[in-house]
Amino acid sequence: MSDNSFQARFLAMGDVSVSAYILTHYHQLGMSNDEFLLYLQLKNQIEHNHDINTGQLAKQLGWSTEKINQLIEQMHTKGFADYVSQHDEQGRVATSIDFSPLLTKVMQTSGNYTATTAGERVASEGAVVAETSGNNDQPTRSDIFNMIEQEFGRPLSSMELSTVKDWFDIDHFRPDFIKAALQEAVMNQALSLRYIETILVSWQKKNYHSLNDVYDERKNRQQYKQANTDATPQVNTDIDIMNLDLNNL
Repeated sequence: MSDNSFQARFLAMGDVSVSAYILTHYHQLGMSNDEFLLYLQLKNQIEHNHDINTGQLAKQLGWSTEKINQLIEQMHTKGFADYVSQHDEQGRVATSIDFSPLLTKVMQTSGNYTATTAGERVASEGAVVAETSGNNDQPTRSDIFNMIEQEFGRPLSSMELSTVKDWFDIDHFRPDFIKAALQEAVMNQALSLRYIETILVSWQKKNYHSLNDVYDERKNRQQYKQANTDATPQVNTDIDIMNLDLNNL
C-alpha cells in the first residue's frame, strides 16, 4: 500500500469526539479504566458505523465477547448508558447504545466547572468528588466497585452490581462505611453482599455518624472477646514425671 493510499484511508476514518471533562474525570464519575476504554471504542463505532459489533470490539481490544457484554451491562447498571432499539436500512431491529445518561450524570455531579491547566481543576461550591458528600477522603463509586471485586476475586454479576448501586442511590450508605463493612466481612471470612449489607443496616440503625463509631464498636467487641478468653479456666495438662508411679502403667 502506498503512502498516499494510507494517508487517504487515515483521513477518511475521521476522529472520535470525547468530552475533555469526561476524559479527565471518568474515574470520579465511577467509571473504571476498562469501561472508559470500551466507551471510546463504542463511540467510534456509533459515530462512524451506527451499529455495534462486539466481535470486532473483541478483536480490537484483545478481550472476549463475554467481557465486552459484561462491561456494557456494567455501564448500563451504573447509569452511564441506555439500550436503544432502531431499524436498520433493511428494516431489521438493531440494538444500539445511548450515552446520554452519562452526560446527565456529569451535569448532576459536576457543579460549575472551570477548565484550568493540566493537573488542576476548579469547581465552584466544592471540588468534584463523584457522588459523595464532598469529603475528599471518601472513596468514589469506582473505588468501591473495584474494592469489592478485588476481595471477591471475580467480576460482580449484573445483579450484584445493581445491589451495590442501590446502596448509593436508594439506601444512601456512605462510601467510607461501605469500605469499612467490606473490611469487616473480610476479617470475618464472610464475603457476601448480603453480609456486608447487614452490617451497613446495623450501623444505620445504631445511628452511627462517623467511622469513629465503627472503630469504637470494633474495639469494644475485641475487648469483650479478650476478656472472655482470659476468664476461661485453663486445664493443666503437664505431667509430673518425677512423681509418676510407673508400676501402675
